[in-house]
Amino acid sequence: MRTTLRRLILMSAVGLALAGCAEFQDRPLDPAAAAARVEARSLADPGLRRFMESLLPVAAWPPQAWDLDRLTLAAIYFHPDLALARAQADLADAAAITAAQRPNPFITLTPTWIRNLGTTAAAPWIAATLVSIPVETAGKRGYRMDRAARLADAARLRLADAAWQARARLRQAMLEVYAAQEAERLSRQQFAIEAAMNQRLAQQLAAGEIARLELIRSQTALSHAELAVSAAVKRRAESRVMLAAAIGLPVEALAGVELDFASLAAPPALDALPLSRLREAALRRRPDLLAALADYAAAQSALQLEIANQYPNIQANPGYTWEVGEHRWALGAMMPLPILHQNQGAIVEAEARRRESAARFDALQTRVLQDIDRARAGLEAVSAKWDAAEKQTSIQQDKLHSAQTLLQAGETDRLALLGAEWELAVAERARLDVLVETQQAANTLEDSLRFPVASTLTPALISAASAKAIP
Repeated sequence: MRTTLRRLILMSAVGLALAGCAEFQDRPLDPAAAAARVEARSLADPGLRRFMESLLPVAAWPPQAWDLDRLTLAAIYFHPDLALARAQADLADAAAITAAQRPNPFITLTPTWIRNLGTTAAAPWIAATLVSIPVETAGKRGYRMDRAARLADAARLRLADAAWQARARLRQAMLEVYAAQEAERLSRQQFAIEAAMNQRLAQQLAAGEIARLELIRSQTALSHAELAVSAAVKRRAESRVMLAAAIGLPVEALAGVELDFASLAAPPALDALPLSRLREAALRRRPDLLAALADYAAAQSALQLEIANQYPNIQANPGYTWEVGEHRWALGAMMPLPILHQNQGAIVEAEARRRESAARFDALQTRVLQDIDRARAGLEAVSAKWDAAEKQTSIQQDKLHSAQTLLQAGETDRLALLGAEWELAVAERARLDVLVETQQAANTLEDSLRFPVASTLTPALISAASAKAIP
């Protein structure tokens, strides 16, 4: 009866252990199917709508125009860098589960058959069972769990930082699309002015009012203007590809999509930004800096774990033997003898990794401070250039107005008016270049502070968006 009960208990334990085992599910990667999924992405995706509605109020879907903030959420949803960062965060969370696991005990069964037992009536079998129970000492499991938890924190913080990097790329791409679009418009305008001037000079040459050299110069300028239009068209097409890549979409997904450049069409108003406070906040809250601190804390826990590994673990070995009708119970223990080394090598390595983590944090913090200071200095310098460009454009607008008045009064000719229009187009192009330079400096400042400039988004919302699970 007792033997039957022991067998039942043993079989039940084995059955429960096997029932809790995970099963392998084969999920092969199909490059063609993966490429098809990427090519099928669009801004009308229902999943994107649900994602955005969980973060911001959406009045209509799809929006009539996509601005920088809406496209930021689309990039967080679609971009593969965010998907990779989420997978790495999930991996770190899984590693934390592994670190918390206690070692399983072992059971050893050694039935022995006695061949030359002789004529005794005893059974020719010896049944022996040994159970090995590992016992971790010196708090090793706690240090291991703490290290895994710190690494999981670092992975989640790097996920938030990946969202900021995606926004920085997107802002730069949006700026390039806007600059290319405006540059094409101004290039076509200059080409039209050059063509009109060339036509007027041809009429004057036919009337014998000018020399052929003036017409040749005008024709050369017209050729250059035509080449500038072709370059602007190429730049606009390439900028659309750059924008699609920054979002994580195929370029065809942007066909027919209206873009809202309101936040880029004028220099950002930075007077209301408390830059000094934001600088201090960046040093305390930037996700990459916090991730570096978490890495250092993980290195601390790793060092504590290696120091604890100086003390050997114990393996308790209780056993049972049935021999010739006798029941024998044994208590035993096993542990390694630390006589050749006391884990000095691993401790030295852990100390070196902790110093490396500290050096990485110092280097990152120094670079952040330098980036913020450089961005502030760049914005201050370019602000003066913007004022000068605005002034020059205003002067050319006044000149054009005067030329129009004189033409109506019959005191000047059409060619002088075209010259004033051309000078205004040149001034507007110079202002566009300064505007782009200003927005690039603002982009650098935003990226350095990890604080959205001229945006409805907040740092908390961007972090929350990055942490959302994407189906």
